[in-house]
Amino acid sequence: MPLSVLTVAELFRGTSDADAQRIARLCSERRYPSGATIFEKGDAADSVFIVKEGLVKLLSLSEKGAETILHLFKPGDVFGELILSEDRRAFSAVAATEVVATVVSRKNFVELITAVPVVAENFIRLLSRRLTKVEREFAEFGHTWSYHRLALVLLSLAQEHGVATPKGTKIAIRLTHDDLAKLIGTTRETVTTQMNRLSRKGMIRREGRTIVVNGPRLRKFIGQEEHPSGDEDAG
Repeated sequence: MPLSVLTVAELFRGTSDADAQRIARLCSERRYPSGATIFEKGDAADSVFIVKEGLVKLLSLSEKGAETILHLFKPGDVFGELILSEDRRAFSAVAATEVVATVVSRKNFVELITAVPVVAENFIRLLSRRLTKVEREFAEFGHTWSYHRLALVLLSLAQEHGVATPKGTKIAIRLTHDDLAKLIGTTRETVTTQMNRLSRKGMIRREGRTIVVNGPRLRKFIGQEEHPSGDEDAG
């Protein structure tokens, strides 16, 4: 397969030319149309994926059918990485756009982390950082109002998917209010209310279907505000 993915994938960063050739032989490539299921909860955890093009949503589905977006993966990101600890997928992955993904089978992945130490080191670093992010978000989300959670998610998205512009940081992916609701565990109506509030205060603005974030104002807002106004919910 082409080596271009190796230049953006953190998992393979720092590998030698010889290692890169070996990695390429052990990888394959798959394409998914927008909306396609890449894997579902309960599927065999038999491969690791690296986003080459497009955007992938990692989803959790409650017993009542409510979806929560756990993560949005961009080019270079690794997902399905729990294959060494789980025999079955704990969550579902769906193509949010047209997606091209590099795929490494469990057998080939074990061979890589055994034979190429830098890949093993990168994998451990990736897992550690992702665990830190999960723990930090759990702590931040545990006792906050919906507007606070929305602000935190917007800041996180701006950091991970942002492009600097003179007017602020543009989140370079298209997100609906329903997407944002699934990211923070609330309703679309609540997100609409809070997005309008943040817009009125000059902390965010819409440019077509993208969101531009004024990071300093948004961070100051959630750092100073202690209580929500009457039109907010705590859910």
